Amino acid sequence: MNIIQLIRKARLGVDAILPGASVSSMWGDEESADTINTAYEEVLRRYRLARKKWGMRTVRQDDPAFTMEGETYTPSTALSFQGTPGRPTIVTLPPDFSEVVRILCLNNRTVRFMPYEMESGHWTDYEQRGMDIGGDSLLLNTPDGLVFHYDIISARSLILNPPTSGTFTIQVDYIPLKRPLYFSKAGTVAQAGTALTGTSTTWVSDNIFTENTGNFAEVISGTDDPKAPFISLVKDYPRVASITSDTAAVMVAGATISSGTKAILAMAPALPRDMHRWIADYASTLMLKKVNPEIAEKFGTEVMTRLTETIRPTAGRRQGQESTMTEDAEEFGITSAW
Repeated sequence: MNIIQLIRKARLGVDAILPGASVSSMWGDEESADTINTAYEEVLRRYRLARKKWGMRTVRQDDPAFTMEGETYTPSTALSFQGTPGRPTIVTLPPDFSEVVRILCLNNRTVRFMPYEMESGHWTDYEQRGMDIGGDSLLLNTPDGLVFHYDIISARSLILNPPTSGTFTIQVDYIPLKRPLYFSKAGTVAQAGTALTGTSTTWVSDNIFTENTGNFAEVISGTDDPKAPFISLVKDYPRVASITSDTAAVMVAGATISSGTKAILAMAPALPRDMHRWIADYASTLMLKKVNPEIAEKFGTEVMTRLTETIRPTAGRRQGQESTMTEDAEEFGITSAW
């Protein structure tokens, strides 16, 4: 379900909670979208806690440059791990970075990377052991079996220890940030094959993100009114693969839409479809705060409790199949099975 469908379902839900009421009219489109995003963030957070590696992305130092969120990211330089003697190595992570899953060395598989806190005594000792009395690196070239510790020191900066003059090619597996859900209704569209062309549209300006960035968006054609009664809750709308400008996009599947057709580009949650309805249900309870905070709190708690109970059994089965890592094993760089 995309954000327009979620808004409609949430509006129906808030009216249903108060029988005979029609209070959904109290929320405008912008406020409704904000409420959906509040609910999305909470459901996404709980889902991520249960399925820790869900949505993981990979960037390699030898990957070509790419543009994301208006920034050109060049892995060959951003992830450059060519040590400077006596200085820690700091690499820049992708624009959508949220959390490191693991780091691999591609040109020497015996080299390991392990998370550690920079302020710890062990970090300092490890750092000092890697340098001589003059502050130059004692770890030359690419020694086999070397273990690097890393820590996150800013939104996208990762520091590696110990200092070394060696050159390493790395791969970072990470959990990306998911964009809020937005929609764009300006202008008209035409589609021929997989090419979607807009006239007076503002897709990039309206921050619509698509599958090429790990997000999802769909096209609702035939209207520019988010409240249009014919927008279906039981229909999958055509998906957008990528957006290249305010007026140009590529669809996942080809079709024909007549020139001058009104349309809404609407983002969809980057979650499995069975999670989408939970977002609408929770958004309904958030909307109720305007009318009856007590009922809103009661229904909101019930929705989140049921969601947690739904997610937990599957997560438990998955985690039960993984080997447990002991503290002693962690000291020697042994990690749990994938």
